[in-house]
Amino acid sequence: PTMRLHHVGIAVKYMESSIAFYRDALGLTVFQDEVISGPDVDMGLMEKDARVRMVLLSDEVGNMIELLGWQSPPVREKPLEHQRFTSMGLVEVCFMVSDLEKVEENLTRKGYSFRNPVWRFGSDLESYGGAEAKIRYVVDPNGVQVELMQIVMKGDT
Repeated sequence: PTMRLHHVGIAVKYMESSIAFYRDALGLTVFQDEVISGPDVDMGLMEKDARVRMVLLSDEVGNMIELLGWQSPPVREKPLEHQRFTSMGLVEVCFMVSDLEKVEENLTRKGYSFRNPVWRFGSDLESYGGAEAKIRYVVDPNGVQVELMQIVMKGDT
């Protein structure tokens, strides 16, 4: 059997600003946007009387982010501490980008700020074969840490 990642699901409190972040700032396309509810949804999502707006956003090759805007029951907020790499559970969602500077410019223009300066990672690792990753982190409207990574040959800007 084969396996590939289909989507990453994120429960959101701020649906419209979340859609704007992933669509307008990162360039994903809304693939599906609907409210789901009913006994089968209750069973599948393991919540009684579930009602949730489900928005799937996709990149050009089919990688997807699923935003879940809970109407019933309300979303349970986590403390921002979960953004730390030492926290258990999901610590980041990573997007490979072809031009990190253009993505940075677009995010900055839309009012987002970065958590770190550009981190050049991997040039000293044999497994990278002379390449390195340029990495920046930004946080989406719901506190999810998003990694942006561009692979370049060592010494390229």
